[in-house]
Amino acid sequence: MKKTKSSPYAVFLFDGLREWFWIISVLFLILMVNLTLKYNEFLGLNFSKPQEIYAQVLFQYPKAKERILKNGDHKQENYFVLKLMDNNGNTFYGISKEDIKFIQNRYIRIYGQFRKCSFVEFMRSCFINIYSLSLLHKRDYRDKIRDFIDSQHKDSKGYLPTGNLYRALFIADPLDKLWRDISNKLGLAHIIAISGFHLGILSSFLYILFYPIYHYFQKNYFSYRNEAYDLGVLILCCMFAYLLLLDYQPSFFRSFVMAAVGFLVYYSGIRILSFSLLFIVFLFCLAFSPGLILNIGFILSISGVFYIFLFVKYFPKIHPIFYGICFNLAIFLNIAPIVHYFFPYFSPYQLISIPVGILFIIFFPLSLLLHFFGFGNIFNTYLLWSLKVNIPFIEYYTPIWIVLFYAALSLGAIFSRFFYLSMNCLSIGFFIFLFLRYL
Repeated sequence: MKKTKSSPYAVFLFDGLREWFWIISVLFLILMVNLTLKYNEFLGLNFSKPQEIYAQVLFQYPKAKERILKNGDHKQENYFVLKLMDNNGNTFYGISKEDIKFIQNRYIRIYGQFRKCSFVEFMRSCFINIYSLSLLHKRDYRDKIRDFIDSQHKDSKGYLPTGNLYRALFIADPLDKLWRDISNKLGLAHIIAISGFHLGILSSFLYILFYPIYHYFQKNYFSYRNEAYDLGVLILCCMFAYLLLLDYQPSFFRSFVMAAVGFLVYYSGIRILSFSLLFIVFLFCLAFSPGLILNIGFILSISGVFYIFLFVKYFPKIHPIFYGICFNLAIFLNIAPIVHYFFPYFSPYQLISIPVGILFIIFFPLSLLLHFFGFGNIFNTYLLWSLKVNIPFIEYYTPIWIVLFYAALSLGAIFSRFFYLSMNCLSIGFFIFLFLRYL
């Protein structure tokens, strides 16, 4: 009998209202418990007087503003903006007017006072006036990885900016302003920011790497085993270790939960490409981490997978090459109205993200291997050249009423091809509208 890698049944995840009621009720209860714990943390903040806080510097960048003096003169004030995370995982922003050195990823002790903020603002990020700060001896567990990467990207004048790009690609470090600007203008942010795309590439790479070894032992010692299940468990373990390394980065966390739940339902013979599965993953992530509802990366990550499911459901099967081109173009257009609600940059050159995304499937694991063996600087010349390219662009934010209407069409597309075609017409029209504004 011929062995198969999947169940021949592929039943639905939940068929009855009773099952949906119980799963939603349990996740809602977990959400309420976590929101209560978070709210108690919020009540513990003291807005009336300064206090001492221990935190890690997630991001640091200089800023300047002009202040008008009493005599009418203008004085420029320079300061640093710091994004911080305390021991409970809460993030907040602060300003330091001290001439501090680069302390990103370092742990610090702060003496400062929180500005009054609401619970919703606390879930996103409150602001603290920093009166003084001091470095702690504690270091981030990824510093050795950062040093190893940076050591491959330096010349006689010092460290090159390519090191920051690779740290963002490999361990989710924040991008410097130079890379952030070019990624936004070219629409490459979803490629650089670690997400499900990277998880898929790494999983495929590990499968190719492990398969010959596993196949040899399977053939000789345990031919009754199913390679898809065994290798799936092994790869999920590797991805979980990577998730720990990334400190539960939101987009990768969503992707891992999706992959883990997807594997379980695949193992159980349940249909994987279903919107109910995506909905359950969405609820699961929110239940255990309520702050994700305000995280832009998580929202865009869920949206991207949703439009992928729509494409797979309605688009006809054609030649793989043309199917791949249409797939990337459709997702690029479908998600644009939502992306522009958060990020304003538009340029026709953003279409380059489609071939770049295809090439990235090879570039990402290759660059990982090159860095592992100490040859990570091979692409430096081309990457540094890209920083010098001047990309013309415009800025446009999608109005909220368009986003809501587009979201309604998208949800309707789950049940109707007419809504899916209408949604695509709107997304194409949106791109044409931006292009005409650009001209």
